Amino acid sequence: MGLKRREVLQGAAALGLSSILSSEVHAKEALTVLEFPKPYVDASKKLAEKWDKTDINWAIHVGGGAAILGKIKATWPNSPYDLIGEWSGVFPLMIKEGWLETITLADVPNLADVPDRFLAKDDKGNIKTIPRSVNGGFFAVRTDRCPIEIKTIEDLLNPKLKGQISWPPPTAYSNMATVTLALARGGNEFNLDPGWKFLEELAKSGNIGRVDQSSVQNQNAITTGEISVTYIGTDSLVALANKVPVKALTKVDPSLKAAQYVEGWVIMANSKNKRAAMEFVNFVVSQDNIEFFNEATGGAPANQKAKPSASAAPIHFTAQEQDKFAYLPDWAYMTTQLDAWAKKFEQDIVPKI
Repeated sequence: MGLKRREVLQGAAALGLSSILSSEVHAKEALTVLEFPKPYVDASKKLAEKWDKTDINWAIHVGGGAAILGKIKATWPNSPYDLIGEWSGVFPLMIKEGWLETITLADVPNLADVPDRFLAKDDKGNIKTIPRSVNGGFFAVRTDRCPIEIKTIEDLLNPKLKGQISWPPPTAYSNMATVTLALARGGNEFNLDPGWKFLEELAKSGNIGRVDQSSVQNQNAITTGEISVTYIGTDSLVALANKVPVKALTKVDPSLKAAQYVEGWVIMANSKNKRAAMEFVNFVVSQDNIEFFNEATGGAPANQKAKPSASAAPIHFTAQEQDKFAYLPDWAYMTTQLDAWAKKFEQDIVPKI
């Protein structure tokens, strides 16, 4: 006997409801992730291809890591991001605003392999970041053109370096080159006077041949041989590696400290997918995955079990080397001083070069 029309409709409705429920049960959570541009986003996407627990919607920073702060503040607590890739200069500001979720080793077990000094915390000691890379700035030399062997930072004053130094303005590396001069003479970013005095001596010596206005200008000056000594970052070192013989002056002398900054993930406190976000970042900062990521991006792995690439070796320090040859400054404080430092540089240093 055939089914009645009403029974058919009821059966179809039930089947449709069952299909919808099944679809909802099997639907993945979706994380919205804000990442730095290439090569960072490419490396992260590659790792995400091995991750099948959540879907990921990618967004890309425009204008540097700090540019997003105003947008978050304007929309808080309705920021659309679950995860954001950021760096040392921005972490403290995000922590102060109360935007970041607290992270524990139970949440992200791979944090156990990250040295405590690289973790950004709130005033109660709660971990707020998941570091993945350590990058930095440092003095470097083109070995086939430099007329002397630089053994300490005071060697920058050697008369044989006449016109051989390219110096960055305070807007580059947040004036860390001048901070390094200050560190060598008992100062730091909070007491920069010894650094300014050193830089004034350097300017008067005639050894500064140019003030570079961009990393590209600086790289070109090194490549052409116009200068042989400079202050650069890991990205420039990698870019120059196959062009000319350039040596990073790290692990040479305690006066030539490399400045470090940490780059990593933060989980937003307003995220509705915190557990999924924690599982994902734990996956991407594992030993093997973080080696892949840093090989692609040029940084040194924050995970101490991970092996650094050859290009990152100059800024990868053992626990014994860290205090002697490296320095982790207060990048957030330094960014607040840039206007004043830039004015002083233009008024007191540039006229003497």
